[in-house]
Amino acid sequence: MAIVLFALTTDEFTTDDIGDSFEKMNAVARYADQRLEAAANSRALPTPPTVLADQRDLRFALVMTGVSQVFLVALVIMVARQGFSGFVRQTGMDQINPGRIWLIAGCVILAYAGTFLYSIAAAATGISWLEPTSTVPAAVIRDDTTFAITGIVTLIGAPLSEEMFFRGLVFSGLSRWGTIIAAVISGFMFSLVHFDPGSFIPFVGIALLIGWIYWRRGSLWDSIAFHFLFNATSFSIMAATR
Repeated sequence: MAIVLFALTTDEFTTDDIGDSFEKMNAVARYADQRLEAAANSRALPTPPTVLADQRDLRFALVMTGVSQVFLVALVIMVARQGFSGFVRQTGMDQINPGRIWLIAGCVILAYAGTFLYSIAAAATGISWLEPTSTVPAAVIRDDTTFAITGIVTLIGAPLSEEMFFRGLVFSGLSRWGTIIAAVISGFMFSLVHFDPGSFIPFVGIALLIGWIYWRRGSLWDSIAFHFLFNATSFSIMAATR
């Protein structure tokens, strides 16, 4: 979330490449033409284009994302007004059942299959903004330190902080108005904060599935496990492309 916010608020913050290989080549070609023209006319040489993401910017954004995740956990505990131990009991985090991992893994497979089918359908429409894109810049794979921080943020910070907030606080708090209402509202909120129009529909579906897991099992650890496995799959795919 912090990566998107920084990217939206300043042009100096470069957290992603300018585009695919063709866009990069076009940018370099345009710069070469401008440089030749400037040299031929004895003008000052143009500033080279920024083609690749700045790893320092990426690391800073990722660290700030981690800070925001810690803040979100603290906010949940503060708003719950029952202390950490009380929140743990209320959300079933004092109950751990490793035997449930198979159901959770099956739900992750279902979520990925649904997202894949949605992506095919979205691509068939020809409407680009309907197609899901990764909420993590692909540029993180080019630097070991950046990639390691990405792992901490996506595999530890996101599952814990987002599940404690969206399921532990929002879903649980709205459940008094009905489970379906609580699942839909928390699901819409969960999807919106990822700032990707193409991911909105599949993420709402995933959030509803996570809400069902939490409601069915009564332990926040189950939804955290789902979130971890889902992110771990995406992270593993990114690692395989390095």
